[in-house]
Amino acid sequence: MTDAFSIVQDGAIARLTLTRPERANALGSAFWRDFPIAIDALNQAGRTRVLLIESEGRHFCSGMDTDAFTSLGKSDSAHDRFQFRSNLLVLQETLTKLEQANFAVVVAIQGACLGGGLDLVLACDIRVCSENASFGVEETNIAIVADLGSLQRGVHALPYGVMCDMALTGRRMPAAEAARYGLVSSIEADDAACRARAAEIAQTIASKSPLMTVGIKRSLQNARDAALADGLRFIADWNSGMFSPAEVGEALTARMEKREAVFQSMAGPDASQGE
Repeated sequence: MTDAFSIVQDGAIARLTLTRPERANALGSAFWRDFPIAIDALNQAGRTRVLLIESEGRHFCSGMDTDAFTSLGKSDSAHDRFQFRSNLLVLQETLTKLEQANFAVVVAIQGACLGGGLDLVLACDIRVCSENASFGVEETNIAIVADLGSLQRGVHALPYGVMCDMALTGRRMPAAEAARYGLVSSIEADDAACRARAAEIAQTIASKSPLMTVGIKRSLQNARDAALADGLRFIADWNSGMFSPAEVGEALTARMEKREAVFQSMAGPDASQGE
C-alpha cells in the first residue's frame, strides 16, 4: 500500500509495521499521506479490535525524515504562516486518529524512539519496549519546539518535572527510566521478546468486548483530555508565528560540523554584550 509501512489483518488484530529500516523508520511524506487513510479504513471496516504497531530494523523511529527540512522557507508572509499552521494541524490530526479510533493501539518499541516517533507512541494506548530502547524529544536538539503532541501528551504520561528535563535538555531517556515513570508498561529483554509481549497484550484485549474496550478508552481520554486539545492548538499557534528556519538551519549545520550552535540572544541582535 505504501513505502512507509505495511498492514496485515489477522482476525481482530491489525499489525502495522514501519518498513523503512534503512532510514531508521523516519517518518517521511508517504507516512503522513497514507497513515491517516489507513487508520480511517481500519476504523470504518469495523473488524479491528486492536492495532499492533511495530517496526523493522534496529530502531523504532528516528523522527521526522530530514528531507522535510529541505523545503523550509523564510515563511515571512502572513500567507506562509497561515499555511504553516494549517499543515501542522493536519500532522497533529494524523496522530490523533490513533486516539479517536474505535480500537486499542499497542506499540512495540526497540532502539531509538525520537521526535516524531515519540509523538507517535504517545498517541498509542499501551507501550512495550525492549531493554535497548531510548526516548527523546529530538526537536529540542535542532531548535524546534516539539509540536506534534510529545509535550502535550508527555506531560500526562510522565511527571511534570521529568518531562521538563527531557524536553528542555533533549536528552535520551533509557528504557529503565521510561518504565520507572510509567512511559512504558513493561521492558523485555530483546526485540523479539518485546514484539511477543506486545502481541500477547493485543491478543488479550482482542478477546474482550470491543464495545467495552472503546468505552474504557473514551473514559480514560475524557479524564485526561480537558487540556490536550487546547495544548495542541497552542503549539500550532506558537510555531506558526515563532518557528525560526534560521535557527533550525544553524542547529543542523552545527550538528553536521560537530560544533556548538550559536543562537541569537532573546534580547535581540543589537543587545550589548558583557554588561
